[in-house]
Amino acid sequence: MPSSSAYLPLHGDRDGTFCIPNFLTMANESKLINIYRRATRQLETTVRRADPRKPIILIRKVIMGDINKIAADLERETKNWLVVEIPQEYKKGSQQAVDDAGKLGLTLDKTGFGQVHKEAIQALTEDAYLDFAAGIEGVRRAGRGFVSDIVKKKINEQIISGQLEGKALDNVKREVKQLVEDTGFTALVDRGGKHWTIDSYAEMLVRTHVIKANGEGTKNRLLANQVDLVEISTHATSCPVCQPYEGQVYSLTGKSEGYEKAPELPIHPNCRHSYMPYIEN
Repeated sequence: MPSSSAYLPLHGDRDGTFCIPNFLTMANESKLINIYRRATRQLETTVRRADPRKPIILIRKVIMGDINKIAADLERETKNWLVVEIPQEYKKGSQQAVDDAGKLGLTLDKTGFGQVHKEAIQALTEDAYLDFAAGIEGVRRAGRGFVSDIVKKKINEQIISGQLEGKALDNVKREVKQLVEDTGFTALVDRGGKHWTIDSYAEMLVRTHVIKANGEGTKNRLLANQVDLVEISTHATSCPVCQPYEGQVYSLTGKSEGYEKAPELPIHPNCRHSYMPYIEN
């Protein structure tokens, strides 16, 4: 049987696509994604409007000041979103377990969210924030890289022309604009060598952590009711990473005889598969 892959952006499908969950058109998920898209535009504008005629120390201060402000705003908005949406998605997964079990004739105890559930939600929220924080730090790192490149281009033009006015100034501005267009603000480079821009990285994280919280809510509600066997949902996907899991039955704990331990969800970035309770015939 296949082994579960990491949920972080370590690889994509062979054709570069993912099984994208349909629920991500929902307003709550779109809200955070749009915040990061807006921040991307702000970051690019900040670098493009840098004035190469200014002293190097002032260029660094102005650009990094603006970038740090944008990054701080992203940190605040991300925290505000996570502390609301991760618990809600966990509870949705828990309720889904109750609903799916009901279709099989099982009645699950759905009373309250005890300490185990609260700790699970806290861990999910903290893990999600750490992933977003890594991307935001990537923004600051990219900003420092842009400043360094602007300074180098300014110095090179000054050496060539003796001053930075007229055509020389236009050259630097044009090169900086091209630099932003070519590279963007890279949040991180994954093990496969793919460069994730901050907005694409954030979009992937929203999808990944929403489905992870949903899956944990389902799993913990089932385990609390001594339901260990689950079937991985089927979506007729062409994704080669998760296709082997579809419709297969697993043990959540790995202790049910004759069944392998269930893979962690999501199986890969943007995966939409879920756990469904399973009863042996």
